[in-house]
Amino acid sequence: MILFYFLALAGVYERNWRDYSAYSRHNIIYIGVNIRYNHVMRWIWQQSDWPRFRYDPHRLEDRDMAFRINSERLTGRFEALPMAYQKDATIDLLLSEAIKTSAIEGENLDRESVRSSLLSLITSDTLPDTSDQKAAGAASLLVDVRKNWQVPLSHELLGKWQSMAVPEQRYTSILRGAYRNDPSPMQIVSGPYGLEKVHYEAPPAVRVPDEMAKLLGWYNLTSPLSGDQKIVGIARAGIAHPWFEVIHPFDDGNGRVGRAIADHALSQYLGYPSMACLATAIEADKKSYYQQLETASRGSLDINTWLDYFSDVVNQAQTIAREEVDFVLAKTRFYEAFGDQLNDRQARVVARVFAEGRKGFEGGITTRKYEAITKCSNRTASRGLSDLLARGIITRLPGGGRTTHYALTTVKPGGFGV
Repeated sequence: MILFYFLALAGVYERNWRDYSAYSRHNIIYIGVNIRYNHVMRWIWQQSDWPRFRYDPHRLEDRDMAFRINSERLTGRFEALPMAYQKDATIDLLLSEAIKTSAIEGENLDRESVRSSLLSLITSDTLPDTSDQKAAGAASLLVDVRKNWQVPLSHELLGKWQSMAVPEQRYTSILRGAYRNDPSPMQIVSGPYGLEKVHYEAPPAVRVPDEMAKLLGWYNLTSPLSGDQKIVGIARAGIAHPWFEVIHPFDDGNGRVGRAIADHALSQYLGYPSMACLATAIEADKKSYYQQLETASRGSLDINTWLDYFSDVVNQAQTIAREEVDFVLAKTRFYEAFGDQLNDRQARVVARVFAEGRKGFEGGITTRKYEAITKCSNRTASRGLSDLLARGIITRLPGGGRTTHYALTTVKPGGFGV
């Protein structure tokens, strides 16, 4: 059977290495459109020595050491938080990852639905009754990876993760929880009909079970939990991710499951769940991510270039995680200093500002925004902001022209040792 997945939307043409994506009105992507496989040797899985990846471990030593040191510092920052705020920090980190790992695939999730699902899963190990399926699936995947970081990878566990990443849909032949079995080629293709460009072609479906058995065998054999420290931690995660993507074992969800495997590997290396915001770092420049994956899938089994890219991204991911934890610390200090001084309207405005996360409230707080958030009059909003300014709870931002812009006051470290 020949499968066609296409979604035509207005927008900028984008060449993505994924199952299916959005292109401009005249460019669509589809999978499995060729009648026969291309037997010309173009992909690394066609090499005689596949999957013997080659790399220089010495190139990664400094970045690997930085990853371990920064992980310990980040854990220290996290553990300095009161228990209630540790939960907030965990939710904020996972929320960013859930939103971004889906955004990499061109899928936008409702932020509050994801937050609600994460909160319910972390506090009661259940999902809300009215949860959005996509949001619930994204949240469930991240929580399950975090929960099962010590568990060896298996066909069943990966199938479970894929089912979470790809909620059940009506009128679709996409398999959930099982490897693809369609004999048609699994291809990543872009461009208008007749002028298609093949970015990648995965191994035939008949080879997938054996290919996955090799990957899982290697992955579990090289686990640091089994005492094997021969492979640098970042390298193991960096090899497992493209290896999985090259096999492309599922009809859909390969990117999200592949990044989950990388997180799983990093957690096993550290000996505790990694807090690195890997998907968030990747999504910041996803064009480079897809270009690196596409390059790594072709020709040589030398993956030094890919591992250079991956190790840099992993360390960027830790910087993002540190910023997320620092944001929660800042929020904690703010509420410790001012929480009991806010009236109901002011509390709603402050909560809305913090809901924007570490990047902050774009343009700051203004009278008009205060009105919109609290549904009050202009005079009441002006009075509320003047009161906050007089008590040092907000500060006036420079510039702004006729409109005055404000920001929440940053409270210096103090109290409970953070």
